[in-house]
Amino acid sequence: MICNWTTTGKPYRNYSLNYSYGKIKKECKNYSTESGYNSGCRIENVTEMYFKDFFILLIDANTSTEIKNKFKLQNLVKPNPPFNLVVTNTSNNQLKLTWNVTMQRHCLQFDIKYKSNKESDWTMASIQEKLFFDVPSVDPKKLYTFYVRSKKNIYCGTTDLWSEWSLPAYWGQNDSATRLSWNDKGNSRRLQAQLQ
Repeated sequence: MICNWTTTGKPYRNYSLNYSYGKIKKECKNYSTESGYNSGCRIENVTEMYFKDFFILLIDANTSTEIKNKFKLQNLVKPNPPFNLVVTNTSNNQLKLTWNVTMQRHCLQFDIKYKSNKESDWTMASIQEKLFFDVPSVDPKKLYTFYVRSKKNIYCGTTDLWSEWSLPAYWGQNDSATRLSWNDKGNSRRLQAQLQ
């Protein structure tokens, strides 16, 4: 987790950060700096702090200025994007999209968007907890592009912070200058698009 206290302009005070949760109190050990001033703090192993009141105290020793604040960390989590998207051909004209995440999947919901090279609008779908999505009725003569993003679900927090979209996954054929190569592994086909 990164706590930043300068969002615009250069910092003009050199704050130190203390934080506490439950009965544990700590001082920041890993500051980020800007123009010679502390501008943020990287705090490791934050999952043990979820669902506890998290308090921060910024202190400017030169002016005796203190800024206090309380947070619910589970409501401030922005997950990393899903990764390792793989498209598997499960049967005639049906695909399975799978991916991995860095957080516990039972705490996540996912948005999937995909379209073919012949469509201008994205098809959108949302699912809870699963790390796969079944794509019905695709045309093997089209090239499909898939993306996935995630956020904490209502069971683990209340947030509107979505991850960035994943790197794309591709499946199908394209008539343009894109050459497609397939890696065959049983029934699974992983596509790599190479632009010439």
